[in-house]
Amino acid sequence: MAVHPLDRYAGSWALVTGSARLEGLGFAFARKLAARRVNVVLVDVLAEELEVRAEELRSSYGVSVRALPADLGDVECIRSVQEVLQDTDVDILICNHMYTPTDTPEILDMPLDVHNHMIDVNARAYVNLIYRFGQLMRDRRRGAIVIVSSGAGLAPAPYTGAYSANKAFQIAFGEALWYELRSSGVDVLVVTAGLMNTQGDALSGYPKWQLTDRDEVAGEVLQSIGRKHLVAPCWQTRMTILLTTRLMSRRRAVTSVGNFMASGLGKDGG
Repeated sequence: MAVHPLDRYAGSWALVTGSARLEGLGFAFARKLAARRVNVVLVDVLAEELEVRAEELRSSYGVSVRALPADLGDVECIRSVQEVLQDTDVDILICNHMYTPTDTPEILDMPLDVHNHMIDVNARAYVNLIYRFGQLMRDRRRGAIVIVSSGAGLAPAPYTGAYSANKAFQIAFGEALWYELRSSGVDVLVVTAGLMNTQGDALSGYPKWQLTDRDEVAGEVLQSIGRKHLVAPCWQTRMTILLTTRLMSRRRAVTSVGNFMASGLGKDGG
């Protein structure tokens, strides 16, 4: 039987952010971790849903699960998460949380406080979590950090431009971290995910063939820990990234993605 990257972490702990929604990628990660006998800390702002997900994992897989409601846009809240877990060696950190407004305003039409909140959640919270738990992993010379970014960080997506910028930050931060930790015993994996079946009807305007399956994505990502430094899960995502980063000029890629987003969101692309 082939060795799975998670086998070395059986019995230890993983922390997964953005893991409260049943249909979300975070909970897909949590299920696959639990199936490999890894105990799980679930972190999300949705407190009631978080408790339901935690009980589902306990009853289905027999692992230990801790539910920690937290607003990751609050730096003090992140500090509290670490304090609560000071008696727990977190060997796997999956930063999967994100925030973006549902109405997809243009950059200059989005309120400035929304821009700043996006940075707090999608950038600052990533740095704070990775800094705090990454140092502990480095000291133990053991661990894995998974940064869930997006193909939108490689080819900017107009109408979700601020989100794309946050994702570009995650990619650059994660790849540099991977290089710096190569000999530390800590694996770093950056994920450039594509459109996924996690949003219900919100993505109904996009071609169905482009929507990847969250369980397939989670499985491919976890299989890639320690084997790759960056993974674009599922063929649909890899094809899109190839087109927009290798086969098109930068200008044409931004224009093409912008037209695609305008069509999918029902906007006038101008």
